[in-house]
Amino acid sequence: MASEQVTRRNFVETAGIAAGAAAAFGAPAIGREEPPSRRYRLGLIGAGSRGGQLLDSFLAQKDVDIVAIADVDDHHSGNTADRIKKEKKGDRPKVSRDYRAMLDRKDVDAVIIATPDHWHALPTIQAVAAGKDVYVEKPVAHNVAEGRAMIAAGRKYNKIIAVGTQQRSSSHFQKAVEIVQSGKLGKIFWVQTWNYENISPTGLGRCPDSEAPACVDYDRWLGPAPQRAFNLNRFHLLFRWYFDYAGGMMSDWGVHLNDIVLWALNSKGPESVYATGGVVTSDDDRDTPDTLQVVYEFPGTTLTYSMRKGNGLKFNGHDYGILFCGTDGSLMLDRSGYEVIPDKTVLPYGIKLVHGDRPLRKIDLEASTAKGVDGQDAHVRNFLDCLASRAKPTTDVQTAHYSTNTCHMGNIAYKVGRKLFWDAATETFKNDSEANKHLAREARKGYELPAV
Repeated sequence: MASEQVTRRNFVETAGIAAGAAAAFGAPAIGREEPPSRRYRLGLIGAGSRGGQLLDSFLAQKDVDIVAIADVDDHHSGNTADRIKKEKKGDRPKVSRDYRAMLDRKDVDAVIIATPDHWHALPTIQAVAAGKDVYVEKPVAHNVAEGRAMIAAGRKYNKIIAVGTQQRSSSHFQKAVEIVQSGKLGKIFWVQTWNYENISPTGLGRCPDSEAPACVDYDRWLGPAPQRAFNLNRFHLLFRWYFDYAGGMMSDWGVHLNDIVLWALNSKGPESVYATGGVVTSDDDRDTPDTLQVVYEFPGTTLTYSMRKGNGLKFNGHDYGILFCGTDGSLMLDRSGYEVIPDKTVLPYGIKLVHGDRPLRKIDLEASTAKGVDGQDAHVRNFLDCLASRAKPTTDVQTAHYSTNTCHMGNIAYKVGRKLFWDAATETFKNDSEANKHLAREARKGYELPAV
């Protein structure tokens, strides 16, 4: 269900979120087990809510040791270290506010990055430069330029960067994509993705600035983002509703939905985008929209992303999801499963009067359903298998970068208020200097991306 509440693997995955990538470009590694003697020593960067959710899967792997934790919040790192020591019945991981200490360790094979979006690019690039592979949360980066830099770093240092769009590892999503690509639904000409819930009118509420908690290195939490006074609404869990750090619901959940659409359409992105919306139902201090409609144009197919926080009426019984519409039928898809719905042709009254009766085209598509399967464990296992095989992970940085770009495009079109045309080769907007200014930003001094 679409919610801003904190629940494990629920509709909105809360706390530190990151993006990431991979540099190897072979076929995905599947299901290959390593010899019992092989163990992976990992570091965790970002030990908040999402970091804890990822640990559910990583700690379940018998060949994994979490040996280092970095978080700007001492409570996050301390509590997580205690959890790992208890569950693994071993040594307590080393904790630090600065992740660079773990990158200097020769005994760390890879790092997991579960930070807020604005902290995805810098540690990913520094980690691969230090010889570490990376599992980074979605969306890939805060902006397009950061994502491109992450891809370049992965290639330069020949390191794996896997991204946490774990729906690609769910068997029912894989089967749904296979059905779409098989042609069974006919010509796919319309796709809808959506997030609906009602948190009006209070929303986040309005929160005054205050002093940062003593247990937090707030300057490091801000990192590359602009300098601002501490505000609880802009901090843990709620940071994603501010453009300084993230991209609102468009990036937070739109990336999961649009990722599956690009996969099914075998596309790297749309040709154009238009968006409209605003903060229209929430009396709070967010600056990302609470109402948004984005229209993407692909060759022969239109994709719309709809988001509203002021009305929770479900769309065909789903408060979030993906609907593929073809000339022979439709496929409704979310994490609970999918449903294939055959269509039927009709002879409208006006056409019949003008042209007379005519036979209707028969559609042979059969209805079917499948229950959802959580892909997070499989996604994590795939990443670990790729550490040995050096194969491309299920979701590598390049693939996830394309999906993340659709979210950046939607937000930029919303900001400039007009239709934009995308050049996939250069990853810029055609003949629009104002829109192109939003593809990157100048990082705060001391947190600049290293040259790749």
